[in-house]
Amino acid sequence: MKHLIIGIVVVWAFFQLSSLIWSSKGQSPSPTFTRLLEPPQHHSVGPENGYFYLLGFAADASLDPGKVGHEIWLETNATPSVSEFNYDKPGRSDLQIQIPINQVLPAWDSENPLTEFRNMHARIQALSGRDHILSTRYERWLTMPFEDMGFGHRGTPRFTEMLVAHRLYIADGFSRQTALGMERLKKDLYTWRSVLRDATTTATKVMAEIVIADDLHLLSTLLSQPVVNKTVLAMTPNIAPLLTTAESSLRWPLQHQFTLGVHADRVGTPITERQTDSLNPQEAWLISTARLPKQAFRHIAHPRGPSILGISLQTRETWEMYATYYDAMIRATETGQSILPKIHELAGTGHQGIMESIVSPGPFEPDWDPFHHQLRELDARLRLASLQVALRRPSAHTTVPNRLAQVGSSYYDPFSGLPMLWSPTQKKIYSVGKDRFDDGGDTSFDISVPAIVSPVPAPRESRSSAPTSQSPHH
Repeated sequence: MKHLIIGIVVVWAFFQLSSLIWSSKGQSPSPTFTRLLEPPQHHSVGPENGYFYLLGFAADASLDPGKVGHEIWLETNATPSVSEFNYDKPGRSDLQIQIPINQVLPAWDSENPLTEFRNMHARIQALSGRDHILSTRYERWLTMPFEDMGFGHRGTPRFTEMLVAHRLYIADGFSRQTALGMERLKKDLYTWRSVLRDATTTATKVMAEIVIADDLHLLSTLLSQPVVNKTVLAMTPNIAPLLTTAESSLRWPLQHQFTLGVHADRVGTPITERQTDSLNPQEAWLISTARLPKQAFRHIAHPRGPSILGISLQTRETWEMYATYYDAMIRATETGQSILPKIHELAGTGHQGIMESIVSPGPFEPDWDPFHHQLRELDARLRLASLQVALRRPSAHTTVPNRLAQVGSSYYDPFSGLPMLWSPTQKKIYSVGKDRFDDGGDTSFDISVPAIVSPVPAPRESRSSAPTSQSPHH
């Protein structure tokens, strides 16, 4: 009798499992599911696209970076959701940089970079070899149309050389003339903000944030000098506008990860084999440079679901649940919500049957908070830079609190919804940061910049013999 009962249970489980696997196969996907799998529309798919130039940026000096990058991308196109970009072929990484970024151009982080850049003029003009080639390539890249062709591809571009070249390009401008340096800084900010807006992958979005934050760091230092260069101050109006809805949206990176998960599940890709303690070198560099949690990219990548005989047990209902969740996440980032929704808040497991609960007891919960927080931190840095500009302009208001009150709610803290804070002891204005606690401007927790108020301009001497207290007529 015992064996008979066991046999009946096994047969029942087999039919239940078969029903679970195949019951959803004939169902039509929901409009939300279909929409999330739709790739972005591309117009520049040849080597002239700046994305391909970026992929081949570190190629040998004798090669065309755009053509090399296009070849790298085409190689992965057959299986984009399972293949990494191959940089190991001869000539593809000959100009790669291995040393830390702060050792390439230490003047960038100096207390007075403008003076340092001027002192380096002869040395920068004499750049040769790799640094000269990278700087020249970067100047060319800034003029190219850029469309992120990484959507649906698991590969991550090399960004190290791009960040080094961006610093060399701007430092070269300042070493020649302050106005040229500011023009290059403004152009750099504009270009990378367009990349931030149009990025279709998490990696490209993070890289854009890294470069923009790097530019803002330099700008903040220039505005923190006891006496700000007049050319710098004259060229700062509207240099750091607030993030737009498109720039702060995670729509395409979310769709990118959803697409990778669905495609990998369909072809039976063992994603977990890739997720070892040894991170993808390109992702590891992004994590380190952007100061993201070590496992940030792993925690948004869907793991391989349960399977039997190579057949995925993830049902259509499971992916429809994920589609509902990702759609809510997209809306949250585009409407400026400070807290992202959780999957259990939107799609419970009450609809699951007994067998589905057994094979998939709990949905995977991707952790997008680090990437969401990073975007809000970038917005805070943009607002702080704009406040620094306002503080350095002549005004009748002589104290930082009065100046902050003067600008009103135009540059509020995106983490608290309140005006930026002022530390009279540290002479800094600051955002409370992602922990939403006021730590007095401590850079370990808060996002802060020096706040120096320019003195009130002295009144002009009257040309007449009238008393100086008399206001001149205009």
